[in-house]
Amino acid sequence: MDGIGGGLRGRRLAAGAAALMGAGLVVSAPAALADAGGDVRTAPSAEESPEAFVGLSLAVEGEAPLPGHEAVLRATVANGDSGEAVSGAQLAQHVPDDLEVLEVGAGGVLEDGIVNWRVDVPAGGERDYTVRVRVAEDVQGAERLMSTACLLLDRNADPTACASDTVVVASPTVLSRVTETVDGALLARVAGAALLVGLGWLVWRRRVA
Repeated sequence: MDGIGGGLRGRRLAAGAAALMGAGLVVSAPAALADAGGDVRTAPSAEESPEAFVGLSLAVEGEAPLPGHEAVLRATVANGDSGEAVSGAQLAQHVPDDLEVLEVGAGGVLEDGIVNWRVDVPAGGERDYTVRVRVAEDVQGAERLMSTACLLLDRNADPTACASDTVVVASPTVLSRVTETVDGALLARVAGAALLVGLGWLVWRRRVA
């Protein structure tokens, strides 16, 4: 089962990277996509030490959102202790259509479902890049909406790393549906009471006049 699951994750991540490539933001995906999970790093060359890795991870924060509710996608770029800062790199993240982008952090720019950031990370440091999204109202519960991000240290070269995570949409429970109904009925009663008070005030003013 692990082999099947790993292959499925790899295909989903490759699909997200393909969306980025289709937008002209990623030239090609790294070979590591074949068995990728949520955190992919490139292997160092013979001259590099393990500390020279630049890692990328992508995570969905909080609990699974209901349709119409919000979630935050957080990409983290971690620079190893190589003594060299990452400067002028590019982070591109594909957001699926069923996730409405409400806010992009760290000065990112959204265009055609792709969020782009300029990435500067000191040696030994890390930076977070967030996207706040809202699940479309018509999305079914248990739907899985995957986002993929790729980091390019050199914009004319292959991605250094790609990562992916999935927004799993929660199914509305009976209690939540009842609560929404009760809240609606309560709001209607409050509005009705306010209307009666307003009408009473108008009648009183006319009598006084």
